[in-house]
Amino acid sequence: MKTIKELLGNKGHEVWSVRSDASVYEAIEIMASKSAGALMVVDGDKPIGIISERDYARKVILEGRSLY
Repeated sequence: MKTIKELLGNKGHEVWSVRSDASVYEAIEIMASKSAGALMVVDGDKPIGIISERDYARKVILEGRSLY
């Protein structure tokens, strides 16, 4: 079984992020363009959380909300 370090070595070291004031739609666009399932949410240079495709599916789609 591989270690996390080995997995990350194969994946690459870039971490994609989105500003905390960005819209959910912008976050989904970034995830799609980077083939990423999650993004670090940042306020300036400070990481403050993570948003994922799962968050979108559960909080937007399943609750019948709109991105617009």
